[in-house]
Amino acid sequence: MKKIGLGLLVSCFIAFSLTACGSGSPTGAASSAGTSGGNEASAGTNDGGSVQSTTQNDESASGGKKTIVFSMFFPDELFQEAKKNYEQLHPNIEIKLQTGYTDDSHMEADEEKFVKNTNTAMLAGKGPDLLQSGEYVNILPTDNYVKHHLLVDLGEWMDKDSTFRKEDYFGNILDNSRTGKGLYSMPLAFFLEGFAGDADAIAQTGIQINDKTWSWNDFINTANQLAAASKVYPSALVSGGPENLLADIALDNYSLFVDTESRKGNFESASFTGLMNQVKSMYDNHIVTTDPRSKAYFRTIHINSPWDYLVSLREYGENMKYYMKPHAQETTAGGYFRPYKSISMNANSKVKEEAWDFIKFLMSGEIETPSTKAGFPINKKSFANQIKQLKEEGTVKAYEEGPLQGMAIKVDQAKLNQLESLVGGATHQVEYKSAKVNDIIVNESKAFFAGQKSVDDVARLIQNKVTTYLNE
Repeated sequence: MKKIGLGLLVSCFIAFSLTACGSGSPTGAASSAGTSGGNEASAGTNDGGSVQSTTQNDESASGGKKTIVFSMFFPDELFQEAKKNYEQLHPNIEIKLQTGYTDDSHMEADEEKFVKNTNTAMLAGKGPDLLQSGEYVNILPTDNYVKHHLLVDLGEWMDKDSTFRKEDYFGNILDNSRTGKGLYSMPLAFFLEGFAGDADAIAQTGIQINDKTWSWNDFINTANQLAAASKVYPSALVSGGPENLLADIALDNYSLFVDTESRKGNFESASFTGLMNQVKSMYDNHIVTTDPRSKAYFRTIHINSPWDYLVSLREYGENMKYYMKPHAQETTAGGYFRPYKSISMNANSKVKEEAWDFIKFLMSGEIETPSTKAGFPINKKSFANQIKQLKEEGTVKAYEEGPLQGMAIKVDQAKLNQLESLVGGATHQVEYKSAKVNDIIVNESKAFFAGQKSVDDVARLIQNKVTTYLNE
């Protein structure tokens, strides 16, 4: 998958709220209110994350209105528009949007303040009513919030709300966005994670690929068959270093290696040590190359919208097709997705009913998002409208800054039909909340891939460090 670091995230993420990492930036910032004036202490952010707290639920302070404090790091046009529309429909509700980001030059300091102040408020039983718990990467340690019972299980609210029609949403995404049995972060949108493959080159070899069910063992066997059948490409996959691929696969199959409820790791298992040896063999046998300029049958790719699906595949070549990523041997078949724009509710909020109603509004599709905007919408009707829009337009314009330099691309109806099944078949959540676990795997496994430590020694180190982190 594409990894986005903090520096790149700034330039790309803010544009995400306007287009799928295209040009442009949000017009206007969300309110960085100095005081919450609302129901409880909130990790309000002005001055790049300074906490402004009030512990009272004083409706008169807002003219008899109830106030929902909604905290996020980056300003977001979607939430600004949602605030405006929702307040017009509900004049007794005031929504205060609070952000931590000031500008690029203060990015790291802003993030540090935002995380520290939000953590302090949440652990004190205060904090905002709603918080954006997932963007593209996770800034807040929401896994720790769940561990300390600081977030509401929104799955329970879905189940008890007779007006909530689960069939209107992608249930495969909602069901597989849970932590244990609880849904503590509601994804308003999601990305797809997979491979871009040269369908023509693969077809010429005569090798049949069933990407709906293949495991990494199947991928290795397929790669060997492709190499034997044709010398068109020297490698099967372009990816990062072995330590990064190992971490990617482990986080793709997070529940196999981490039990979040019991706070235990499973890294000394045969599953993980076998995976380590498997990854090493792929690099040793040149099945995977780290050279981004090298040609290969497959490349890792993330798709962030219907428009991006058509454009990104075309950027890699005329005959590229999206393939589901292989899964670990012990997990079930299905595609991979990453939640995006996830919202969590504070367990200590005094306006839970109102906050839940606003979450439903955000999910409802009342605010239409174009097919160019980052994130497949969780609402099925909104997604269908995006597909319809693309089919009616007939062409899409590539990224101006990309290799195609704004070239017009004909809409491929067959690809869009495939996209609908891919979205409905995504059942594995790519873990994005545990950057610490990712770092531990990457840093400790380097010694194994360099031949400095045994697989068992490294697995033991990872197990111990992850277990320590999970129980902090």
